[in-house]
Amino acid sequence: MIFLSTFENKIDSKGRISVPAPFRAALEANQQPLIITRSLTDDCLQGQGAQRINQIVDILDTMDSLSPEVQVLQTLLADAHEMKMDSEGRISLPESMIAYAKLDSTVLFAGVGRLFEIWRPDAYRNRAEEQRNKAKANGLPQLILKPASPPSEQGGS
Repeated sequence: MIFLSTFENKIDSKGRISVPAPFRAALEANQQPLIITRSLTDDCLQGQGAQRINQIVDILDTMDSLSPEVQVLQTLLADAHEMKMDSEGRISLPESMIAYAKLDSTVLFAGVGRLFEIWRPDAYRNRAEEQRNKAKANGLPQLILKPASPPSEQGGS
């Protein structure tokens, strides 16, 4: 499941926002509930399917349960909320999450791969500009792209 592009939507006084249709479609196609967490590094929220959360839990199971790294990731899980979408594709964000991301009347959804982020639009644009300036000054990060796995063969003999 991949989330791409950016979308802006209004947030109402009750904390309800419409999840962009392509993001809803990705979750529905993969039969995944929407889980919202607070970013550990930025003033934004992160949305992902339960599959991504399960990957984090699986990794935690391989780590020293008393390590500082595990405690950081457990904080992410403790703050997670499974969101129920209404018939119009809206979710109701808890006030604590709205305050954490400093959301106001408009939010920006940024698809960033296997998750999406929910930002205050000006904060996202400032961060994106900072990242572009870093890339111009320092070059792009090294990416090692692996060939795509072939689709599994159906049937067989």
